[in-house]
Amino acid sequence: MYQEPVKLTSKKKIEIVLLIIAILWGFLFIANYIRYTQSKPLFLAMHVKDDSYEDGYVEEYLSFGYIYRSYNRNSIQREEFVPFWVGRENPPGKDDLPEALTGYDVPENPRRIDKFRGLIYFFDQKGDLLGTYKCINSNGDCEKAFDGKDSYDTKNKDPLTKVDPPHTLSNIHDKFAFIDDSAPQTRKYGEPNYDRTIYLYQFDTNEPKILAKFADVKESTYDIDYEISSGENNRYIVKSSDNDKWGVIKINESGSIDEVLPYEYDSISYDEDTKYYILCKEGKWVVYDLNHDENVSIESDVPIYDVWRNKNLTYYIKTGEERSNSDVIEYKAYRIDGKNFINRNNVTQMVQKGSCVFYITSDDNVLHFVDYSGGEQYKIQLAFSDMDYDYTTNPAFEIWYEKDDIINFRIYKGRSKSIDFDTVTVNIEHWEYNS
Repeated sequence: MYQEPVKLTSKKKIEIVLLIIAILWGFLFIANYIRYTQSKPLFLAMHVKDDSYEDGYVEEYLSFGYIYRSYNRNSIQREEFVPFWVGRENPPGKDDLPEALTGYDVPENPRRIDKFRGLIYFFDQKGDLLGTYKCINSNGDCEKAFDGKDSYDTKNKDPLTKVDPPHTLSNIHDKFAFIDDSAPQTRKYGEPNYDRTIYLYQFDTNEPKILAKFADVKESTYDIDYEISSGENNRYIVKSSDNDKWGVIKINESGSIDEVLPYEYDSISYDEDTKYYILCKEGKWVVYDLNHDENVSIESDVPIYDVWRNKNLTYYIKTGEERSNSDVIEYKAYRIDGKNFINRNNVTQMVQKGSCVFYITSDDNVLHFVDYSGGEQYKIQLAFSDMDYDYTTNPAFEIWYEKDDIINFRIYKGRSKSIDFDTVTVNIEHWEYNS
């Protein structure tokens, strides 16, 4: 006898649907939990990444009623699988910096030298000890940081003005200093893939600590009397350890650090005479006035090596482009608005002094002197044009003495150190300043 099937009530239907949803949710939960234990993203989850933290970021995968959360911060490093109502942990931010070593013996340092028995010493101008530093990444091989360089190294391409040896950076506010605590490595500084570690260190004996970490640091100014370099108005050119780009920071007496220029430049240098910065970003070079927050020069596709002003307060820039497959640089000079000043081929050396610019052309081995009207006022025949030298060789010439508008040159007759030289004196006192 046919029996009509029992019809499900609405309540029963809802219960069955809920049961199916619960079973599917259970399978999904188990699958996602297994993926969580394997540190894999969840199925059917919305991904959220919050990088608003100063010391890292947090990733979340939001699924049905639960969250897989991954903490990637210096202050907290872990994963969790929690119900949706459990909020994030949010401990105070923590810098990814090592702890300064303390509790070591400090030997007497009667000669007050910077490095003594494996420690770095910091003294004030009276000679009183302010603090010490014990190396963290090397076995006594750390040192007070010296003036670094970028890949262009424009300051050291000119034999007449290059810094050799590099200058040591001075104490800051008698509280802080840059320390080079690079790990030992087979490469030398300046070679590809050398990894430099610079710490900004507070050497206060009551609370010594590392304030920041950088990949490099450059000087802005140099005090020839004390033979130390420093930043301009406590502003320093530093290279970020995160993206290997250069920026400018200001170090306050409190120990706080202000970002003056962001870490986005391939090269930054500072001109002490004009108070301008020379910046390179994505292959474009400009002269920048930090005090007025504006570019003051034309944009150049080749490196800008120098900026200066004559006594008539007209500004100029010096650019230089390397010859193909050669270390030789060909220089040109322009007024800062882009008007040509010295724009000829084969200029391999260019120096600005007072009311003139003098330069070497390699095609005729002549040292030309040009005033700011553009007229050539003087020239000296050279025996050769090469300006590189070492302990066995001479440059084409040297500036041997200068006072006011008198410049005394040594003009070498040959490359060997044993070969004699002529002395030539040039008086530029009455040369034209107008451009």
